[in-house]
Amino acid sequence: MQFTINSLVFFLCISASICALAKESIETNLLAVANDNRLLQYYENGESKGPSIEILQAILKEAQLDAKVEFMPWIRAFATASNNPNTLILSMIKTPEREDDFYWLIKVSNLTRVFISLTSNPENYVDNMQQAKEKLIALVKGSAGYKELTSHGFSEQKNLYVVTDEELVVTLLENGRVDLVYGDPDNVKNILNKRGRSDVAISYKEIAPENQRSSYIAINKTTDIKIVNRLQQAARKFEKTVEYAQLLIK
Repeated sequence: MQFTINSLVFFLCISASICALAKESIETNLLAVANDNRLLQYYENGESKGPSIEILQAILKEAQLDAKVEFMPWIRAFATASNNPNTLILSMIKTPEREDDFYWLIKVSNLTRVFISLTSNPENYVDNMQQAKEKLIALVKGSAGYKELTSHGFSEQKNLYVVTDEELVVTLLENGRVDLVYGDPDNVKNILNKRGRSDVAISYKEIAPENQRSSYIAINKTTDIKIVNRLQQAARKFEKTVEYAQLLIK
């Protein structure tokens, strides 16, 4: 009888441990949301690819965590990451209005923001924001570039043509539907090359320090702090590696 009781107690303890482990596993399930950007992260042939994805995978592995990656338009990705705990986002520019809503885990790129026109339309070339206000500019709604321009007096009623992703932005420029785009020249060239349109030349002002931006992998501020700490520790460790340095300039 004693053996039976001891066996039952042992079984109950094991069951409780298994349930606790299962509960912890459920609580640490992470979602990573991303918008398609050929320079940083993209979905191709059933796989998530790009240097930002490789950085994400490296810190998840170091932290012994898993995350499901989902690609979606930028405005939806931002809303998802803003409103849901245990949700990562990549890649996102750190701005004052975003800073307090996320933990910023690790930098993944150095980006540029300039006004870009078609070389074939020299009348659309601009040197500054004041000149750009006289043009029609395409950019992604809710993006850091959108918020930057609207803070300087640009608006959808006057000079902004907003869309859901960078591919549409480049399409509008390529087809002459807009005068300018406000973004990273390397990303525009990458999209054009991907379409077999390397013959489309673009023009923009020489890049200055004030045109530089950094983008990060971030996570919702209401995420369990234990998860955040594990990811932060993993990020600090990975930042010291040669692999990280290579991915940052990839």
